[in-house]
Amino acid sequence: MDLDLRTQYWDDREARNAFKKFILDIHGLDFSVWESQGFWDDRYTPFSLFNGSEVISSVCVYLLDAIIQGESTRLVQISGVGTHEKWRRKGLSRQLTDEGLKWAHNKHEGVFLFADDEAIPYYQKCGFKPIEEYLEHIKIPSVLAKPGCIPLDPDNQEDLALIYSYAQSRTPISNIFSIMNAKLLMFHVLYTMKNNIYEIPDLNCLIFYKRDNNCLNIFDIVSERMPSFEQLLPYIVRDTDQTVEFHFHTDKLGIEQIETKALAGNNTFVKMGFPLTRPVFPYTSRA
Repeated sequence: MDLDLRTQYWDDREARNAFKKFILDIHGLDFSVWESQGFWDDRYTPFSLFNGSEVISSVCVYLLDAIIQGESTRLVQISGVGTHEKWRRKGLSRQLTDEGLKWAHNKHEGVFLFADDEAIPYYQKCGFKPIEEYLEHIKIPSVLAKPGCIPLDPDNQEDLALIYSYAQSRTPISNIFSIMNAKLLMFHVLYTMKNNIYEIPDLNCLIFYKRDNNCLNIFDIVSERMPSFEQLLPYIVRDTDQTVEFHFHTDKLGIEQIETKALAGNNTFVKMGFPLTRPVFPYTSRA
């Protein structure tokens, strides 16, 4: 096979477009919006095999600024993994994963990923181990609702600029485990959380949340100064809400009694030595 291994090629427009087509073909995800809005992140580093001008196999290594137990560090997330069907079962993904991890050596304190069901055997062969992921949750206390939670629309350029301003100046959501990459957050703003972003001007914060029946799911709180849960709740509560599930560690929210439960379905894997044993992976840390 006469294949060309390339990395750090985002400045090559033709190669970058080939990568975008590859991700769209393999994962059904169009990076054009993330790119066109200026949030493409150079730390999202590709290791790709080209057959001529076509990407036929690729792995991305994302260097993420993080807070672990109150200390600044970096983690690596493996994502964007795939190989076109006719090139599979030749060890290409394993080759690229090894190349990516070799490049990232000494640049991070831990490696993690979220696997598709069919990819689990592959990651186990690559030395990844499953780690149980958790959610923190509480029953909602009685509280009077108040107005002042304003929905934001990322398709509106003023709203988008406001969101990015918050993202750039945010404080860590948790001292136990936080991810601090503004451009990754903006990916979620444009894709996964697009219809679930609100500003609470009284508290100078954004909150990403949605309801699932009688449960409030809070995915992120973005602010220069973290408000308490007691301050936040009146702006988002309804009479029918019974519980809140937090998709991040809640140590900065001032909640006295919090319950924890295992979270299934994300297929979270880590390399040996990952610095947390009972993590709540922030929802917006997922690449």
